[in-house]
Amino acid sequence: MKRLFSLLTVLALAAALGAPVMADDTAAPTPAPTSTPAPTAVVDTTNSENVYVSAYTVTDAAGGEITTIDVGDTVNIVLKVVDHASARYCVKPEEISARINSAVFTYTGIGEIGQLFDSNDDPNATRLQNVRNGSATPEEIAANAQYNYYSYVILFRDVIYNGGGNTLPINLSYLDTSKPLQQFSVTLGQCVDKDQTTSPNLLVRTSTYGDSVTAGTPFTLTLGVYATDGSEDLSDVIVSLTLPENISLNGGSLSTYMGGMSPKQMRDVSFDMLPAAGFTGTVANITVNMEGTGTVTGKAVSGTTTISVPVSQPNRFEVGQLELSSDTIYVGDTGSVTLSYVNKGKNSVDNLEARLTGTNLGAGGYQYLGNLNAGTEGSVDFDITPDAAGTVSGVITLSYEDASGNPQTVTKDFTVSAEEMAMDDFYDPSMDDVQPEQTGMPVWAWVLIGVCGVVVVVVIVVVVRKRKKAKALAALEAEDSDEDL
Repeated sequence: MKRLFSLLTVLALAAALGAPVMADDTAAPTPAPTSTPAPTAVVDTTNSENVYVSAYTVTDAAGGEITTIDVGDTVNIVLKVVDHASARYCVKPEEISARINSAVFTYTGIGEIGQLFDSNDDPNATRLQNVRNGSATPEEIAANAQYNYYSYVILFRDVIYNGGGNTLPINLSYLDTSKPLQQFSVTLGQCVDKDQTTSPNLLVRTSTYGDSVTAGTPFTLTLGVYATDGSEDLSDVIVSLTLPENISLNGGSLSTYMGGMSPKQMRDVSFDMLPAAGFTGTVANITVNMEGTGTVTGKAVSGTTTISVPVSQPNRFEVGQLELSSDTIYVGDTGSVTLSYVNKGKNSVDNLEARLTGTNLGAGGYQYLGNLNAGTEGSVDFDITPDAAGTVSGVITLSYEDASGNPQTVTKDFTVSAEEMAMDDFYDPSMDDVQPEQTGMPVWAWVLIGVCGVVVVVVIVVVVRKRKKAKALAALEAEDSDEDL
């Protein structure tokens, strides 16, 4: 009956783990621990040099495999054990006692141990082969003996999970109490204790929005959403935005469903944004809202953070046409060049400077023009004093800082001719009309005498007329007096 139980136990573990099992009593070799089937959770094989678990499974009463163990559940735990100590002591299955030593699990009996299978995990393959085919030397046999082990199955029935952890510690003792106690453990990943479960938090780990953001120009805001460390996954993760005034979506939705996230996982989410052309200020503060639910605890997890995005107005500082004082400047003379400018943007232009550079200009020049408010204009003038005849080449460079504090420059080129001043430039054509000197009274004197004569005649006529007019008026007054009498 015990033999039948052992075979059934081994077959159940093999079915759960997908491992081949030997069903006879011979000490046929089994695969080394490193070649055993992969367990359903991480198995710690370093907790004992002599005994460890190479694979395990958890089943219900009917033998079906269980993937989740909640607090209060009753399960069967089947372990496949590699036991060097028992092989060294050459004990039988009935001489081995296996007990669970933890308040996390309730089990008052001893584990049921199946058939023992001899094997050897000698790392020296040649020596191991010599021992198996009977050609080993006595020294090889002695060295190989320390790698002998038993492989067997332990079944713990009706184990109750109390919560508080997921480590199953086991004490292995012998009927011969002179043999030392062996202790080993296995971590059961199926255990779920909501009171011990920690949920990850959600935060924004990275944010990008391109090199710069300009009012009236779309941009993409990309967020790296990160789930911190925890012992459960998150489901139904949603990321949404709360936007400030004059910032809107350029398409899509203000919220994005991201689904599930594991602890220490980061995922990117992007939103297409559009700052209004009339955006005022220099920074847009965008609020990021994150929420999710713990897959084990059902706990709601949320996080909020603010992303500050610098927003600048379009650079609309413009220059006009250059104006030269003349098309040609004589060597030694001073001409001038004038350049107008205007700030059509909504922010001021700061630390405006002007420089004149080039060839055959004279001394060149520099002017600090200060700050230029939005909607204002101005101009800058430079003198030009050519040093030699030829072409005068110049560049006016305007340098300033935009609303974001970034340096900007605007240049304007010009050319003008410089010429030497010849003596012909002093020639007066009117000098050709000069008449030769005449003798006697000059013409102008005769003209002056004639004019004076005319004036005298006019004066005499005026005086005579005034006198006649006065006599006529006196006669009229005398007549008027006689009539009155």
